[in-house]
Amino acid sequence: MSKTYEYHDGNGNRYIIKSELIEYIPIKPSQSSTGFYDGGEYFKKEISKLQYEEMISVFSEAIQNKSCHIKNRVKGSGRIIVNEKKGSKIYIINPNSEELDKIEKTLHSF
Repeated sequence: MSKTYEYHDGNGNRYIIKSELIEYIPIKPSQSSTGFYDGGEYFKKEISKLQYEEMISVFSEAIQNKSCHIKNRVKGSGRIIVNEKKGSKIYIINPNSEELDKIEKTLHSF
């Protein structure tokens, strides 16, 4: 099993990134804290090797920069989960960090 990356944005929408695809699993109003927020439409699509490498590079920067990590998940924060054969690691990214902004911009470019 190769690494799989999951990213949960500040609204709770989930992205799953594998070497050949990205899957977006939006939250529905019934799952949101307000009862109104809708994350949009589900999608699953192929991505290029270059897009995958760019996303992993952005995740790696955020993971390595411990100053942008926070202890507890708060509204607006991001969560990166790295799944490997030997287990998972979770990193919670500060909602006001440059790293979070870069992650969001990269994901939205797909």
